Amino acid sequence: MSVLYNCEELGDGIRYTALINKRQKTNTVIIHLVTELREDTAAANAVIPYILAGSSEEYPTLTALNKRLAELYGGVIKGAVTKAGDEQVLSLMMGCINDRYAFDGEPVAEEMTRILAGCLTRPHLENGAFYEKDFSLKKQELIDSINAEINEKRSFAFKRAGRAVYRGEPAACPAKGEISAAEKLTAKDTCERYKELLRTARIEIFFVGAEELPECKNILLDAIGTIDRAPTGEFSSKPSPAKNEVSRVTERYDVAQSKLVMAFKPETVPGLAEIKLMNAMFGGTPTSKLFLNVREKNSLCYYCSSGYNDIKGTMLVDSGVESANIEKAETEILRQLDAMKRGNFTDDEMEDARRDLINSLRGVSDGARSIADWYFHRSRAGEFFSPEEFIDRLGKVTREDIVDAANSLKPDTVYVLTGKESE
Repeated sequence: MSVLYNCEELGDGIRYTALINKRQKTNTVIIHLVTELREDTAAANAVIPYILAGSSEEYPTLTALNKRLAELYGGVIKGAVTKAGDEQVLSLMMGCINDRYAFDGEPVAEEMTRILAGCLTRPHLENGAFYEKDFSLKKQELIDSINAEINEKRSFAFKRAGRAVYRGEPAACPAKGEISAAEKLTAKDTCERYKELLRTARIEIFFVGAEELPECKNILLDAIGTIDRAPTGEFSSKPSPAKNEVSRVTERYDVAQSKLVMAFKPETVPGLAEIKLMNAMFGGTPTSKLFLNVREKNSLCYYCSSGYNDIKGTMLVDSGVESANIEKAETEILRQLDAMKRGNFTDDEMEDARRDLINSLRGVSDGARSIADWYFHRSRAGEFFSPEEFIDRLGKVTREDIVDAANSLKPDTVYVLTGKESE
């Protein structure tokens, strides 16, 4: 069953999208504050959704908030920070059971939405700043999460590679900023940053449920209506321009396994279905060329996969290798891409990848968060279509389309994270 969606531009940089799926057993509301990703504000922005998700003026402690959520059949309020191309996305989300499962038809979704709106617009403050105890805890959690990325070398290498791949672009900045900036944050300055975001950020609201609930929409709009909005105008990400020469960056850390990240950018932008299917055949599935040849046949790496970022127009190949095999792995990855460019693949390979993508797309509508994420991503990419519509596009992609998509890609950046002993 397809999801019905209704998008409304409400002015002042606010959009409300209702996603209705009769199979949903829960109601979900997600509020995204979308702003330009910048080095000087990334860390301060990153801590804000976690502070907001833990208390409010009405429920000034996490204990008080959780007690009320427990009374509402175990409702959940969460914060998150991500990036979408050149934009930083601060998210506040609530999830609860559908009202028809509550005793006596209790309006759980309305009450949860009211609490969520309070967390967003009426946080727990002290002398015009975030409550110091809560702020210090969330600040340390932010620092710890950035440190955790350093300890997880695969994601750390991806983060560091982004610096080189998107050099000079907002996307080069990590979603959570850097530890040095996080350590300097204060409760008052971060609160001022929060107020500025409420005034200027693009606000994207998503409601996901079995039926539309106008009451929830009105609660959110009434709360946001109390804000003195002065949006800075629509900011959108730009495809990353290809470099004139391949950039090579090597960084040395205390790692046992080296990481190789290679970026490819198109000279002419291919169709999305065409490049997505090409990427799936190249390195996006367990039957891809990178997995079967670089990893399995030649044993040049521990893992090797590729992904295409349609917002930035960049394909990234991600590999974990022994230091002695870095050059061999790079050569073999390029050889497999050349095979795609020459059409050296079977019809079975193409159909296996197509089926894999279609099966993934059919599962998008099963979860409230996944369907909301789909439409939010489409809004930031600048082209709205449903998973079902994209499945139709994939079905029309030909062998020639895949070859053309592969030939549009040129090497842009080679990033290596390797051990100090390999120096």
